[in-house]
Amino acid sequence: MRRRIIGSTVAIVATIATACADVGSGPDVPAALEFARLPYPAVVVGDSLRNEAGVIAPLRAIVRNSAGEEIVGAPVTYLYADYNRDSSLVIDSTSGTVFARKITTVSTGRVAARAGSSLQILGTLFVTLPPDTVTGSAPGDLKFEAGDSAQKVLTGDFSVLVRHNKTGTTPTAVKGWIVRYTLLHPANPTNDTSAVAYLAVDERNASVVDTTGDSDATRKVMVRKNRFLPDSGTADSLVVQATVQYRGKAVPGSPLRLVTRVVH
Repeated sequence: MRRRIIGSTVAIVATIATACADVGSGPDVPAALEFARLPYPAVVVGDSLRNEAGVIAPLRAIVRNSAGEEIVGAPVTYLYADYNRDSSLVIDSTSGTVFARKITTVSTGRVAARAGSSLQILGTLFVTLPPDTVTGSAPGDLKFEAGDSAQKVLTGDFSVLVRHNKTGTTPTAVKGWIVRYTLLHPANPTNDTSAVAYLAVDERNASVVDTTGDSDATRKVMVRKNRFLPDSGTADSLVVQATVQYRGKAVPGSPLRLVTRVVH
């Protein structure tokens, strides 16, 4: 999982399935159920599910009638769908608050919401140890080859590793964790795709957010070769910053500054 995008640029943080059934068509009769965006891709053992700002945030499901309108105040029950497999997550059935008791046997747990007797929705959360170490690496030199007619050149990966390093002797990968990237040089704070350079997943898709999975989080930089010239005042390097937070504070090692040279 190396191309996970969250939020407006999302990372597959959670697997969400919608549910509907053959039910009545009245304005107050549930016909469909969906999860609002899950607060975060992962929940830390010994802690509650929090949003990216570090605030405890419950699950929230939306009940709709057959016309697609939300039924405000419709009763929803929340539960841990994998309770027969393990007891890793505790979910308040009314509020939707999630608490992680221990690591799951498969690193993820399914959360569920139910409305009435025929509607259910499932989502998947990573269950992980707390992040306490951030490291990373920049790609090798970006070389503009003589005679190359390409107007845009894509770098290799600006890679970020999020780890738990305080328990035991072997660092443990923290899965489902959001990493935010910013292009510091040439400065592009809004990731404008018309600029000299911008952060991207590939040749077509601009993106500033990734989520850790089985490996690191990564983003690339797309560079407009014909505007990145030595005599134009543009520096001959790319500088990318990666930010990782837990409970609203920077994880040690973050913000991480990654630099790669541009060779003309």
